[in-house]
Amino acid sequence: MMQQPNDKIIVSAKRRGRGHGGWSKNNPYLEERWVEFNIDIHPASIVHRLLPVREQLAKEFERDLDVVGIVDGMIMDSYFDKLRDDESDESGGQQQQHQPSAFDRISYATMTNITEFQDGGGSSSPFRRGNFDLLYSLCTQASAHRLLRELQQSTSSFSSPENDVTYQWFKRFYIEHASIHFDGDQGFGRADDFIDALLRTPPSLVEMSDGSNTVGLTDPLRIAERIIALRSEIALEWKVMMGEVRGEHVELNDVLFRVMMGRTIDESGNEVVEIEEESDWVEELPDSTGTFE
Repeated sequence: MMQQPNDKIIVSAKRRGRGHGGWSKNNPYLEERWVEFNIDIHPASIVHRLLPVREQLAKEFERDLDVVGIVDGMIMDSYFDKLRDDESDESGGQQQQHQPSAFDRISYATMTNITEFQDGGGSSSPFRRGNFDLLYSLCTQASAHRLLRELQQSTSSFSSPENDVTYQWFKRFYIEHASIHFDGDQGFGRADDFIDALLRTPPSLVEMSDGSNTVGLTDPLRIAERIIALRSEIALEWKVMMGEVRGEHVELNDVLFRVMMGRTIDESGNEVVEIEEESDWVEELPDSTGTFE
């Protein structure tokens, strides 16, 4: 983007005409009138404003990924505590109450607590709560993808028939739940809903894919534990990447300064001034902003 030349967009807007600005749309004597105005586009200036936002998000993500690791260390403990509470209620003759969740939604409570996100008393970026939930969901989905790759590789190497059964079952489970918990615009806590659905699924028999007509038993609890462990590993990897953003910006800001000043340095070390002419082009405003993936 920094290397792109300056542009100028000419935008046309209806100023007066049929059915516009209070005029009757059925009046045949009214001619449509358009007004044009120019918008100067400076790509280097856009990059100059994007870099501080990127650095702030990286700093917040670095803190949020620590929270992901903390949450992962508490989910299974909460799950087993609820199981013990249910067993004690049944043994004591008390009426068992339906649990809304297999474990306490620690991540949701964390992002609700705004003071948890304050770094040194500074203010958070806009949509901080939504950014944390999106990051949490991406970590969960990435851990599911990594588990599928691990199981597929172990299946292709014929290392364990149990991995073949687990791979076939979890692949079908993920395909059925991906659109519900990860794809598109989702509400808060959908990553926890995915783990919750996995923990609530009972073990089942799955036919192996080698054509031997043999079946194997799947263990969703073990799969959930593995996904949580992989999510902690991914959070640590991403945290390292977020910590490198500030160092990357030092070099980017140096290049950006030279571009904004209209200077480049050739290989011999001589400074060369380049003046770029602005190009004019006309483009209609788009109807949509595209799809985020």
